[in-house]
Amino acid sequence: MKNYKRLLAYMQPYAKKFALAVLCIILASSANLYVPWIIKDMIDDVLADKNMALLNAICVGIVVIFFLRGIFYFGQSYLVSYIGQKVIIDVREVMFRKFQRMPLAYYDRHQTGEIMSYVTNDVAAIQAALVDNLIDMVTEGCILVGSLVLMFYLDWKLSLLTLVVIPMVGQAMKIFGRKIKKSSGVIQARLAEITALLQESFAATRVVKSFVREDYEIDRFVNCNNRNFDAVMKNVQQTSMLTPTVEFLAAFIVWFGGYEVVNGDITAGAFVAFLTYAVNLANPVKRLSRIYGNLQKAMAAVDRVFSVVDLKESITDQPGAQPLPPVEGHVRFENVTFSYKEGHAALSGVTLDAAPGEMVAFVGPSGAGKSTIANLIPRFYEVDSGTIRIDGHDIRDVTLASLRGQIGLVPQE
Repeated sequence: MKNYKRLLAYMQPYAKKFALAVLCIILASSANLYVPWIIKDMIDDVLADKNMALLNAICVGIVVIFFLRGIFYFGQSYLVSYIGQKVIIDVREVMFRKFQRMPLAYYDRHQTGEIMSYVTNDVAAIQAALVDNLIDMVTEGCILVGSLVLMFYLDWKLSLLTLVVIPMVGQAMKIFGRKIKKSSGVIQARLAEITALLQESFAATRVVKSFVREDYEIDRFVNCNNRNFDAVMKNVQQTSMLTPTVEFLAAFIVWFGGYEVVNGDITAGAFVAFLTYAVNLANPVKRLSRIYGNLQKAMAAVDRVFSVVDLKESITDQPGAQPLPPVEGHVRFENVTFSYKEGHAALSGVTLDAAPGEMVAFVGPSGAGKSTIANLIPRFYEVDSGTIRIDGHDIRDVTLASLRGQIGLVPQE
């Protein structure tokens, strides 16, 4: 849950709105707890004593309570959605900034579709965790706590039993939660594969058609799609097993409550109210188990997002780097060695000198290092050894912005 706490830190600028949203959620949830008590009063006082004045008062109270609940429900929905959208915008911006600062080597190792999936699919999963699940968690939590308090008031024996059963429910949620989170991580990875495959295939449509590779691309997509299906169904199986397990434990509480009522320890009205609170207790537990499962799915996405946010930017300004003065254009390579992959040198011991105003051309077969030389000058990649100087300045000792701002690059595309 470490990364979830980091995600919640993005809510700090909206703390006041969040506090107001939680207040609205609590008040709206409290209104639901009033209904069983109304039923109790109706049976024990209104119907038994035929008390018309109390009936009128109860009806007025119902109208007022439900009117207020509507206001609080609107407040919770608007405020939580507002905060959720703001946080998502902030997270997307942080990720985009990170990708803009990553070196070309990162893009060489990752497909464009995979990178896009981080900002689209994973962030969408975070939105569900913050908005829908947050509202449901607080709402059901309030109903659960309120129901427990009122059940203690009606029947303390059953309430003690409930306190015994709840840890068992928690343990079941913990066991299934680990499995759901793991399988959800696989789903996010499969979605990233699909996005990457689509981007790669559509971008190369001309090549695919030229070499009559349509069937091959279709087979690739079908296999990738089926792997995603298998991952989703495994997750569904685990989620579906969690809810019945929790329902079974909650049903035992309802049975014991009925046993206590049959013994005549409480009134008929209290009996109905107690059963209602028991159902109110069972439903939040069931829904919380489902919410927990959804949160575990979202946590897989949260982990992927922060794995990007925590990436080290390998090419940055050195401590004490100074702006590069206006250049004349004297470029010198001094015994430069560079490898894209360790052990496979693209350049080895290259030394060259290009005077200001001199036109220099590099000719050679594909893979000889022509583009590599051009990419090393603006520090798109970092040399393994040796030095590159512009007007005598080591390019590692100047700021990236001042270096790249004075280089005109026309890519081969």
